Amino acid sequence: MPSLADAAPWALDPGVQLPDSGLVTQKLELVDVNNDGFVDIVFANCSGDTNGGPQSAQPNQLLINNGMEPGFTQLDAVFEDADNAYVIKAGDVDNDGDADLVVGVNYTGQSYALINEGNNEFTRQDIAASANKSIGDLELGDVDGDGDLDIVATDWGSSQPYGDPVDQGASLHLWLGNGDGTFDNGDTNLPMGMATWSSYSFDIELVDVNNDYALDVLVSNRGVGFGFGLQNDGSGIFTKLTVPALEVNIAKQVNAAFTPTDLNGDGFIDLITLQDGVGQGGNCIEIMNVQYCAKRNSVLINNGIGNYPTDNQGSYWAIVNNPAKLDFDAATLDFNNDGRPDFVATGLRLGPNDKNSRLFLNKNGTAVEPASVPLDAAFPIVPELAQTFGLQFADFNHDRREDVALASRDAALPNFVLFGREDPTDGVAVDTREPRIYDDGFAAKLGTLLFFGQDAGIEARVDDYKTPVRWHDFMIDTGLASLNLTGDGATLTAHNRRLPYMEFALGLADPQELVTMADDDPKKFIAPSIWFGEALWRVNFVVPYAGSKTDTLTWQYCAIDAAENRVCVGPFSVELQVDPEDCGDGVVQEWETCDSDSATCVLCDETCGNGTCDPNETPENCPDDCGPNPCDNDGACEPPENAENCPDDCDYDGVCGDDICQNPPETPENCPDDCGPCDNDEACEPPEDAMNCPDDCDYDGFCGDNECQEPENGTNCPEDCGGDPTEGSCGNGVCDPSETVTSCPEDCAVCGDGICTEPPESRESCPVDCGGNSASDGECPDTAGGVDGQCQLDDDGCGCVAEPEGGTRGLWASLLLFGVFGVRRFRKRA
Repeated sequence: MPSLADAAPWALDPGVQLPDSGLVTQKLELVDVNNDGFVDIVFANCSGDTNGGPQSAQPNQLLINNGMEPGFTQLDAVFEDADNAYVIKAGDVDNDGDADLVVGVNYTGQSYALINEGNNEFTRQDIAASANKSIGDLELGDVDGDGDLDIVATDWGSSQPYGDPVDQGASLHLWLGNGDGTFDNGDTNLPMGMATWSSYSFDIELVDVNNDYALDVLVSNRGVGFGFGLQNDGSGIFTKLTVPALEVNIAKQVNAAFTPTDLNGDGFIDLITLQDGVGQGGNCIEIMNVQYCAKRNSVLINNGIGNYPTDNQGSYWAIVNNPAKLDFDAATLDFNNDGRPDFVATGLRLGPNDKNSRLFLNKNGTAVEPASVPLDAAFPIVPELAQTFGLQFADFNHDRREDVALASRDAALPNFVLFGREDPTDGVAVDTREPRIYDDGFAAKLGTLLFFGQDAGIEARVDDYKTPVRWHDFMIDTGLASLNLTGDGATLTAHNRRLPYMEFALGLADPQELVTMADDDPKKFIAPSIWFGEALWRVNFVVPYAGSKTDTLTWQYCAIDAAENRVCVGPFSVELQVDPEDCGDGVVQEWETCDSDSATCVLCDETCGNGTCDPNETPENCPDDCGPNPCDNDGACEPPENAENCPDDCDYDGVCGDDICQNPPETPENCPDDCGPCDNDEACEPPEDAMNCPDDCDYDGFCGDNECQEPENGTNCPEDCGGDPTEGSCGNGVCDPSETVTSCPEDCAVCGDGICTEPPESRESCPVDCGGNSASDGECPDTAGGVDGQCQLDDDGCGCVAEPEGGTRGLWASLLLFGVFGVRRFRKRA
């Protein structure tokens, strides 16, 4: 190659040759068709020009990127039959998250969609309304806002040769997508009389020219008529848009193509137009029996209200830098990482050393100028690149530098992929610039108030400074589906691309928490956008409910390009509430307990069952709360019993079920929820155990194990200790009503009752009753040597206690006997 070729920013890799055998490419498309993260190439091939037919049909090509092994492999099975395809565009026409292909066929052919089934397999779906049409170009976009991609296409008609003075032309076409890969005829949405407006169009663009997020139409022209526009009313109904810069003079009636982009950064789409300026006499060439004459290009600056009043306003593209050329395509990129779109224009070479592919840099949004020599020659000036008819940029080899695919409109010349050169002086720099999110009032896009369970969303314009905008402009993210995705785009992630997205979280005290929150944080929601044309994206999601009827939603909108440069706009906060109008729609939402016109459903909250007979409740509509007679008179206040409907059970402070055993009146029998199985009778009776009744079960054993162990007795455990708790059991340690000190001294004898009961009492164990002197019992003489009432040492058997030396009874015994300490016979109680 000549030395100049070595200095071009993009260069050929000798090891990467594209398969091509006598094919004439009309257009190319880039798409990651198999979702592996590497960009593939599609070529639409046809040898026809102003005339064509079956003899001009050629097979199209799908070339699969080999990934980290440089090169591309053609999938022959995708395009088995030759046709007259003039354009192939990629988009998700069946709403399954991967890219399908739409093929526009010229020369009264049949256009069709190839539905991507995965594993590099496709199913052909003919577009019925396209039969016998001559499609020169088409674009995909959702023009009617129903969420499905539609097709707008130019038709050359059947009056060959095309573009001559008597060419009758044909109308534009609109095919409305059904979301399953099929399309209906929507031509009635277009204005009548378009057949002669543009009879020979190489390029059509869907562009939102007035920033209402509805796709308008721009149509180029190379034959009878002029370039024109159509204005979309937002529902897919179009009217003619007069574009003064395209219609002011005869010279502007011819233009080869539009490249839409925002050159001056004002948020409105400007246009690079090709071959619509004045010519340069005699500078013509003949290709495929057609003569082409060079003309200058132009820049049309949007006036901020959706139109283009002036050609090359303020000499935006100065004549000295804009000689007459045969340019047929231009594509944008941010070549120098300054946050402004630059572009490369390419076309047919006018002479052996003609720079037919030039790099233009955006100068602060006020002008475009050629890059300094030698960079103004974007591609090598070699014979193989003399007929470049189309180009698109992408990073094919993942080195973060933009590469380029080129289509040659010449059977003798192959198509090429050129790679960005790594050179600090005249190479392609690594992409370090984040994508561009147009901030057209983002803070207000979601408003200030949202309602739980309702649809919400925004529309945005986002690009990586490249035209056209495609999925592969953004980061490959094979883990996307594992994140907390929400919204319409949540299930459309087969493409494995982190498309522009909204992220949000509920209930954040500080909105800045969202900025540092990890993507896999369970509190963060990610709502992927859906592309719907041009650089436009749509996010729709249902506002989640997190348990509180008032909340906040903190959000921001982000984009990450293929080189992993990230940018976000936000964060912003929105108040969340329950929509009062939702109540009564017949659907019980998360925040509702009912949704009906029932008397017990008040503002979608069910009152029946709350334990209170409310004014709106009756025994008929709410027997649980209001009767007919909830009172069971068991001594415990069990809801729905209350002080009004059951005063006898509810005459204490509390209710059964409040986890407090209020005894009385609550017991294990009438309120087991509060009082449990424990009866505190000192015997461990199953189901009592050490956990639920520690006071009764603090000994080794339990009532019913056939072993009478303290504190078990005949009353609290007759099974083990015998006896009848109503009749008493002598020896059980309790002086039962049927027992006396005579019948059962073991249980009923009390030391100090004045009676020495042996056993169990003795002089040693109870000297008060059984030792020394004692007063006379008043019934028998004390014959031990004293008078009655003054027993001597020996007792006569009448209950006298021997008096100790000193002759008189101790004071303490007298006090004890005569009640100073209240000694009496008693009965033990369990």
